[in-house]
Amino acid sequence: MHDNAAITKEINETRETLLALLSTMQQSSGGDGGGMDKIATDLADSILEDIPDPFDTRAAEAAYPIMYNESMNTVLTQELERYNGLVNCIKRSLNDMKRAIKGEILMSEDVENAMISMCDGMIPAMWIKNGFNSLRPLGSYIKDVKVRLAFFDQWIVEGIPQVFWINKFFFTHGFLTGALQNYARKYSIAIDTLTFDQVVVHDVPEDGEGVTKPEDGLYCLGMTVEGARWNKRKRFMDESEPKILYTVGPMIHFTPAKKEDISLVDKFCCPLFKTPDRRGVLMTTGHSTNYVTDIKIPTNVPAAHWVKRGVAMLLSIAE
Repeated sequence: MHDNAAITKEINETRETLLALLSTMQQSSGGDGGGMDKIATDLADSILEDIPDPFDTRAAEAAYPIMYNESMNTVLTQELERYNGLVNCIKRSLNDMKRAIKGEILMSEDVENAMISMCDGMIPAMWIKNGFNSLRPLGSYIKDVKVRLAFFDQWIVEGIPQVFWINKFFFTHGFLTGALQNYARKYSIAIDTLTFDQVVVHDVPEDGEGVTKPEDGLYCLGMTVEGARWNKRKRFMDESEPKILYTVGPMIHFTPAKKEDISLVDKFCCPLFKTPDRRGVLMTTGHSTNYVTDIKIPTNVPAAHWVKRGVAMLLSIAE
């Protein structure tokens, strides 16, 4: 195994031990001078101040109406509705928490559990239920939510992005399906015969600034490589550098193509997950809650080498 594997193992064991210790600690919301109540109230005020108001979906639907040749309009409005559900859940639970601490309403079990989780620096279960997959601690999670909301706010104001940050989407599968629909309708091809081929885009800024969208398909950023790194100079997958567990993935051109036209010669099918948790359950749509797709990456060694390394791309890391 690579030396970094031992570091990852020890980090995971430490995290699991700390979570186990937290779960055994006695929690109390009163009787100690209100220490926990004060912490929860301050956290709630800070988060409420940080999280913006829900999107105006009616205005967005008017500006980006349903169009046969542009499925991204539908993707946008669906994403806004999902994020509005999360924002409303966060704001409602925090306001209920503050009122319960003041004694204005009864504290429900969900709100109490949310308060305990927040004081432990963890994401409340009700937010996870209404939100996107994330293993981040509370502070990092709130920052991530704000960045995601800002991405879609910019989309509303400036139009469909030239380059998409794929890690900002609530339902990544729907976003990719929208791109396939555009291609299928443009060239009158049955969508069930299509899939994505991935091509690394070379010599572009890491933030995608100044890049113009391709004729077909999508330019995507926001993927993180775990277990290996993308070698920009040699232009293939390479070994991780010592003590560097995660590296920024390259810009990927998701190119629609017929399934029979895809070549895997000198390619490693790198699995793309939403979180480092390499598991998930099937949703009603038939998609996994965690696994997204395979990214075909150039390699100068057999693909089995990277499979043994446990290499994957992630849309969100636990930091």
